[in-house]
Amino acid sequence: MKKLMYVLSAIALASIFVVSCEKKPKPDLNKVTEDGFYVAGAATGSTEITAEYGMSTGINEAAEQSAREGMYEKYIVLEGGKDFELLYHAAGKETRYSAALEDITIDPESSEIYDANPAIPIKKGILQTGESAPAMRVATTGLYHIVLDLNTSGDLDNAGGAQIIVAPVEWGVRGGMNSWGFTAFPAPTYSNDGFTMTLETQKLAAGAEFKFAYASSWKITLDDAGKVKANTNLGLNQTQDGLAQGGGNIKVETAGEYTVTLTFKLAAGAVGKSFSYTTVCTKESTTPTTMYMIGNDFGNWKWESEGVVTMNQFHSQEGQFWAVRYMTTTTQFKFCAEKAWEGDFATPKTGDQSVTGATEDGGNLIVSRDGLYTINVDVVNGRVVVEPAVIVGMNTPFKNPDWSMDCADAVFTNNADGTASYVVAADGNMRVFVKSSMITEKDWWHAEFIIKDGRIVYRGTGGDPENIALKTGQTVTFDFNNEAGSIK
Repeated sequence: MKKLMYVLSAIALASIFVVSCEKKPKPDLNKVTEDGFYVAGAATGSTEITAEYGMSTGINEAAEQSAREGMYEKYIVLEGGKDFELLYHAAGKETRYSAALEDITIDPESSEIYDANPAIPIKKGILQTGESAPAMRVATTGLYHIVLDLNTSGDLDNAGGAQIIVAPVEWGVRGGMNSWGFTAFPAPTYSNDGFTMTLETQKLAAGAEFKFAYASSWKITLDDAGKVKANTNLGLNQTQDGLAQGGGNIKVETAGEYTVTLTFKLAAGAVGKSFSYTTVCTKESTTPTTMYMIGNDFGNWKWESEGVVTMNQFHSQEGQFWAVRYMTTTTQFKFCAEKAWEGDFATPKTGDQSVTGATEDGGNLIVSRDGLYTINVDVVNGRVVVEPAVIVGMNTPFKNPDWSMDCADAVFTNNADGTASYVVAADGNMRVFVKSSMITEKDWWHAEFIIKDGRIVYRGTGGDPENIALKTGQTVTFDFNNEAGSIK
């Protein structure tokens, strides 16, 4: 495994910097009232250090997003080719901290410890104190994420103890607009006085969620044991308004096209104080957000019947719905966005107007053999896909530690009575979904569900499902036609 920690020899240090006999003017800290670390130097664009330049308490993603003693963070604009340093102010005295920074690139594929790390060059070094410590520099003017860890608890495995990371930040969004991929903001004109980044025409389904992140990542791992990880994302602050590193997902209620902005202005206090955002729906979608299935076995053609199937919307997929039902060759069915005959259809009236896996007969659809089926309706592209249901479990309870959508060992057994069941292989929480032609490998959670209190609970457009504990040897059974389930 690649090591990220570097101990530089005296010879190497000598080749990186030369101590000048000329004394540089010290930053003005007369307005500093709070003890702590401050970012200082010509690269900040200011000779006067105020509260806005103070670093805030770091959040350790690896410890359930908790504050870590001796860890500090700051987002700040630095000017390329100019010096900066850290000043520790306490009891009316200042101590200079700096480091000989080296460029490193983390390989997110090298180990699970570095999963979701940014695959970009970042700067890293072992912290030094005193006037003889080398000044730090970045080559390009831009926004940077500075992470300082003093290794107060002594749990980092780098020989030099305290360390500093300086990562270039190019913000973007990850979420419902790109299936949790990454869409970068256009590059702004960077300034600590403030700048705003804007993305337009971002399509989001009702209930879709997203977060801000940089470098298509979620975190930076500081040590080879994975004990300390700094967030590289911003989400909703869980305790107050605004944003916070590693915060919750931002959610929109209405489907449509959105203009999303993220604004930075250097501020004192927590990391999120320097950021604000807006989400404005510029064009509300007219695509249906509900879909129902009716038939001789599903409500006996009566819309007021409880037997009518309320289909589930795929998470983050506008106008796409699914349901799992056991059907026979005598089952007839069709769809409507409302519980009414106006607008009902078997074959979509727009788009491709295609039906796969079923046959239209007398204005209704039928299947060619008895079985458990997944019924998919896509009103955006005008297609209906009916396919044999494949229920898949995730993680170790279902012999699927790689969380693969195509793990054969994780597939439930479809039983003759119309149910699907699986014998749990190891203790863990329930994560189950149905395969569909309308979702890809990474989007399995778009069609997820669990069992709670004997009922099937669908994720739909909501957040992660509740943790339902499973024990080795238990049998998990889904009875979709009755919306029931059991864990025995």
